[in-house]
Amino acid sequence: MELNDEELTKILRDMELEEPSMSFTRNVMEQVKLERAPISLKTRVDNRIIYGIAAIFVAFIVGVFIYAIANTSVTYKLPEVKMDLSGVVDKTLTPGFLIAFLFIDVIIALIYFDSILRRKRAKAL
Repeated sequence: MELNDEELTKILRDMELEEPSMSFTRNVMEQVKLERAPISLKTRVDNRIIYGIAAIFVAFIVGVFIYAIANTSVTYKLPEVKMDLSGVVDKTLTPGFLIAFLFIDVIIALIYFDSILRRKRAKAL
């Protein structure tokens, strides 16, 4: 037996809805009142233990640092850099390169400002 949509809608419309008994809500609420409230378990750790462990780590790190400094001899001299960059600067800093560099910087700045404005608009909604 096949039913079309109209016949199925008519059958479902004619059916009576099942309802719980009149005292169902009252009975359920009374059962809820009788239940014991769950107790949240909170584990408390004494702050002195945490500070003690942190002090041990800090003391160890400071001790290693002091030992490393005490056993180090510093005899470093910065090297002198002598480079002639006049030819490189003339070849790379052409007007076309500078225009392309500034164009890319402007595009990156516009993308950044767009993201800021989108965040402000999202917070406002």
